[in-house]
Amino acid sequence: MPTFSPSTGPPRDVSPSLEQYIEAIADLLTREKVCSVSDIAEQVQVSRPAASRAVRELGEQALVEHRSYGYVDLTPKGQSIADKLTARHAVLYDFLREVLLFDDEWADQEACRLEHQVDDALVDRLSQLSNFFAANEEMGAQWARKLRRTLKQ
Repeated sequence: MPTFSPSTGPPRDVSPSLEQYIEAIADLLTREKVCSVSDIAEQVQVSRPAASRAVRELGEQALVEHRSYGYVDLTPKGQSIADKLTARHAVLYDFLREVLLFDDEWADQEACRLEHQVDDALVDRLSQLSNFFAANEEMGAQWARKLRRTLKQ
C-alpha cells in the first residue's frame, strides 16, 4: 500500500499558503471593499513584511493587483481561485456537519484547514456522497443512527 504524502498529489496552481492569502483578501474585500497589506497581515496573523512578500508573489502570478503603499485587489484569475476555495469550504463543511455529524464550529474550523490540503477529486466525491444522503433521506437517517451508536461505544 502506498504511503500518503501531500507532495504526491497533482500539482497545485497556487500553494496552500498563498491560497490563505487569496482567501483573506477576498474576505476583506467583501467586508471592507478595500484592503491593504497591513489588513492582510492582520487577517492572516503574520508580520507586515511576510504579507508584503506574499502579495508580491501573488502579483507575479497575476492573482492580485497592487501598487506600493496602495490597496490590494484580486484579479479575475485571483477571484476565480477565491470562489473555488469558498465552494470547496462549503462542500467540506457540509460533509463534516451533515454526514459525519460534527458540530458547526468544529466543522467550520476543520473545513478551513482541509480546503487547502485536499484534492479536487476528493472534494467532488465527498460532495456526491453528501448529495446522495440528502436525496435518499432514509439511508441518510440510517447512517446517522448507526454513526451515533458507534460513537457512543
